[in-house]
Amino acid sequence: MSDFETAYLKFLHDKPHNWVDRFLFSILKFVSFFFLTGWWVKKASYRSGLRGRKRLTCPVVSVGNITTGGTGKTPVVITLAKYFSDEGKRVAVLSRGYRRKGSGLIWVSDGKKILVSSEIGGDEPVLIAQSVPEAAVLVCKDRYRAGMEALQKFKPDLFILDDGYQRRYELHRDLDILVVDGINPFSTGWVLPAGLLREPVSALAEADVIVLNKVNLARSPEDIRTVLARHNPRAYIVESCYKPLLLRDFQTGKEVKPSALDRASVGAFSGVANPLSFIRTLAEMKVLIRHAYTLKDHYPYTKEKLKTILEDAKLRGLQYLVTTQKDEVKLPHDMDLTIPVLVLDIKWEVTGGKSHWETVLKNISLTSTTA
Repeated sequence: MSDFETAYLKFLHDKPHNWVDRFLFSILKFVSFFFLTGWWVKKASYRSGLRGRKRLTCPVVSVGNITTGGTGKTPVVITLAKYFSDEGKRVAVLSRGYRRKGSGLIWVSDGKKILVSSEIGGDEPVLIAQSVPEAAVLVCKDRYRAGMEALQKFKPDLFILDDGYQRRYELHRDLDILVVDGINPFSTGWVLPAGLLREPVSALAEADVIVLNKVNLARSPEDIRTVLARHNPRAYIVESCYKPLLLRDFQTGKEVKPSALDRASVGAFSGVANPLSFIRTLAEMKVLIRHAYTLKDHYPYTKEKLKTILEDAKLRGLQYLVTTQKDEVKLPHDMDLTIPVLVLDIKWEVTGGKSHWETVLKNISLTSTTA
């Protein structure tokens, strides 16, 4: 990530040490006041009926968060889409396609094949389409418009909104799943830019299901549970983490056993919001990383940029590089790799509140059957 982003996140993470830090944080809080005011005005306009809430004629399940990036929404979306597709249901995933170059409404997948690149459709929508080939994936800032298009041309039994929590006043949904990051659940407690919250913590109260993700990496899971229960005592609380599945060669697709890297010098590169989670997941496979290239979230890879990483890695004596599935969809395939690049496949797994999660899946299944 850029030097500015790194400095900004470090500033938020560290407590103010002197009067300069306190002064700068006061300025950020002042700006946050206007951000929060805008949020309240938008909420009030919908709650008062001044602005109407649209509804799709099909069950809608939303997966979102209240912080900026890195909570793990996409693996939850993929898990849900796979589960209901395996049940024989026609699933359409609606996403914004953050940082894509394409504009307007774009079909990333029609449920048969992927139609656009990650550059045009967005890295996460393409990853979802690759992971669940049977699901249709559409990207558009206006989720209602995308939903109407899907209803006409795909006729889904169920919609899944990727990153849809902030759109709950605009579009009716039958279930709101909120994903909370166990590593950094509520940032500083302030909305942007004095913190990483997209909404105040009180917004937790409007979720139907709260997923405490990466609970295995949380410093104090009990404290997070207390905050969740205080703000939303009615919601199901489910705990989850990532389980490493396997490493595979980016070019050949063949599995590489972690033991093959025991005596090798291994590096990693990733353009994700929370690279620490990636490194720790590799550590669970006993893959120790000698050097990590931390790039900005949704990093736009080119041949030149990847070549720069490979050349630096070679100078450092690295024999392998490991990256994420999200990064894989953006890597150029038609270039010679001077160092083997491996991809870490992960699985999102529920570790706590399994009966709650099974109830949620059953209810969604029944709703989409009778719709």
